[in-house]
Amino acid sequence: MQFDLDLELMKSDENAPDSDVLDCLIIGAGPGGINAAITLHKAGLRFLIFECDMPGGKVNIAPEVDNFPGYRNISGPDLAMNFYQDLLNEGIKINYEEVNCLEKEDDGTFEVTTNKTKYHSKSVIIASGTKNNLIGLDKEQELLGHGISYCSLCDGHFFKGENVLVVGGGNVALKEAIHLSSIVGHLYVVHRRNEFRGEERLVGTLKEKENVTILTPYIATEILGTSEVEGVRIKNVETNEERVLDVKGFFPLVGQIPNTQFVLIPGVKDSTGFIPIDKNRESTCQGLFAIGDVTERTTRQIFIAYKDGEIAANTIISRLK
Repeated sequence: MQFDLDLELMKSDENAPDSDVLDCLIIGAGPGGINAAITLHKAGLRFLIFECDMPGGKVNIAPEVDNFPGYRNISGPDLAMNFYQDLLNEGIKINYEEVNCLEKEDDGTFEVTTNKTKYHSKSVIIASGTKNNLIGLDKEQELLGHGISYCSLCDGHFFKGENVLVVGGGNVALKEAIHLSSIVGHLYVVHRRNEFRGEERLVGTLKEKENVTILTPYIATEILGTSEVEGVRIKNVETNEERVLDVKGFFPLVGQIPNTQFVLIPGVKDSTGFIPIDKNRESTCQGLFAIGDVTERTTRQIFIAYKDGEIAANTIISRLK
């Protein structure tokens, strides 16, 4: 199932609350943003939710999801559609606008500037997610969902007993490789340097696995296959030696880029652009919340983002009601 949205018809500016200052603005209509909107709506708060792409966020590109409560083996687009239908059932419309700037005013309110206008609110929930760092190979995006994945927790089980390649040298890549090693037949871990950036204990755990081969200093140079991954060519950056790995799965885990470039409030983001939060999903700036993948955490799953939305919204409700 795919969305068939007429964005011109779905704009909701005319349905915006009358007051100049809203209770909350939600930036992003992924699972967390949608759940936050529903929670705020049921409490009677005045809010708007923004999205510049498709409702459901990156759920739309997941070929299959089997770790969200209540669903088994549902496709990503179908799950995203269900989230979107939950919004429609509550009478909530999405503002299809791109947020360009988020600032905090001297009076404590927030100003959000989109590609259309400005909005003011007592609180903001950032649910804008991340985009994957790409290696830059041909077919990398074309074969996404056909052997290429960026999430072992989401898709690792599709490669049970198969040969799989992980590219990356940070903690995320190492942790996901360890997870995959308990599922796949054989796991190759490729990193462009001799030394990993991640923790030595994680490297040690991988080295103890009988079905893991670590290859350094190598880079991936070509994805083989037309309709699905059939192998990956790698090259030693010191000797130029080339090898072809017979793999069905390819996980390029070289980092994620948080969609927080619009956040102009000092001290909210860490050095990589992610947003640290407390147990209430509130940032270092009072009234500014962040949920889901955009937050500073190592585990990123659909249900975590969904639950984050409820927690942040309930915190706002408790302060404003």
